[in-house]
Amino acid sequence: MNNPLQINKLLGGKYAYLFTRAKILMELEVLLHELLPAPLKDHCRVLAIRDETLILATSSPVWAARLRFHAPLLVKQLSDHQTVKLRKVRVRVRPPEKDSPPPRRQAALRPGKAGAAALQQAAQTISDPGLKTALLRLANRQNSR
Repeated sequence: MNNPLQINKLLGGKYAYLFTRAKILMELEVLLHELLPAPLKDHCRVLAIRDETLILATSSPVWAARLRFHAPLLVKQLSDHQTVKLRKVRVRVRPPEKDSPPPRRQAALRPGKAGAAALQQAAQTISDPGLKTALLRLANRQNSR
């Protein structure tokens, strides 16, 4: 029989290294956003740390150039705050992934003849005047074609 593992055992066991790495990257992201000027921090994110190099991503070449200008100061400031030893910053251009386009608006649905008749019949049995009016209006869409 399959014995499921509890999540706390996974994070405390063989995946502890990954959990610790992810936590360090998230802390660096927060610190980076505190250190960068307002327009730049909205276009920059932490990708990884490899061989004492912090790898950052920006949304365009323009922001990458601005970030490279701040790189030497960032290395100094981040080295003072972190347990991770950094010697340099590398900047990559990674445009944000585009979301799927918004769904196209569909034309208003119109009931068929049978649907319009059913709506009119249902409206006759309703005592609420607002609902009755709405159902009759919907049923009359068939006639306006």
